[in-house]
Amino acid sequence: MARTTQRDVMRNLHRRFGGDNDRIVAAYAAAERSGNVKRASNVRGMEPEEYAERLYQDGIKKGWLP
Repeated sequence: MARTTQRDVMRNLHRRFGGDNDRIVAAYAAAERSGNVKRASNVRGMEPEEYAERLYQDGIKKGWLP
C-alpha cells in the first residue's frame, strides 16, 4: 500500500479549496494536529500553520502545485 505524502495531502487540499491559501493552510494544520498527516521531523519547532504555509509556497515555487 502506497503511503500518502505531505505533498499528496497539500495537492488534495489545493484541489478541494480551489487554491484558497488561507483555507488550505488551516486544513493542512488541522490534519497535522489530528495525526492525519505527519512530518518526518520538526527540528525547527515550527507550528503546523507555519509549516503548512512553507509547504504551500514550496509547491507553488517548484510547480508541484498549480
